[in-house]
Amino acid sequence: MAVPVPLRPLRLNLVELLRQPGAERHAECTVDPADLGCVAPESSTADFDGPVSVVIDAVSGVDDVEVTTVVRIPWVGSCRRCLSEVRGEVATTVVERFAPEGSPVAGRGERSEAEVIAVIGDQIDLAPTVRETAVIELPVAPLCSPECRGICAECGADLNLGDCGCRVVVADDRWSALDALRQQLGDGG
Repeated sequence: MAVPVPLRPLRLNLVELLRQPGAERHAECTVDPADLGCVAPESSTADFDGPVSVVIDAVSGVDDVEVTTVVRIPWVGSCRRCLSEVRGEVATTVVERFAPEGSPVAGRGERSEAEVIAVIGDQIDLAPTVRETAVIELPVAPLCSPECRGICAECGADLNLGDCGCRVVVADDRWSALDALRQQLGDGG
């Protein structure tokens, strides 16, 4: 199966790495989310904002190859409180171990280590790892800042720019009987 040109940097030659234990490979690339097949989840208010950056470091062992992949995802979205446009970047590191199919270590993990992924053929394909990471790490409901005050429920003004003057009373129905009694007694509260 032919590998699309934009995804070729996400392929590593497993056989070449295993020929010499301790061999290292380093690669850096950027990939368009569309080439990866990434689509922002419908539940997310954020979307991809440019190419995904990938840094790959592979180190071969005797029977397997450990691959550390750093994925940086630029995103843009709407703040969940004030609806202003927000931009950011998420960086995530994924560490995986790969071995040829049929290898005694393939498909098994040791007690303290992650499972070793069996590779069919000669190539380690990191495109699925990058795709999965990009979609999972995309913020679902971003904030412009943790201190964001949101918008006024009455007039819709951005409360980060200042107080709008509206008096918003949040009523709790569990206290409605007490509120009614206070009204009867003439204490408007």
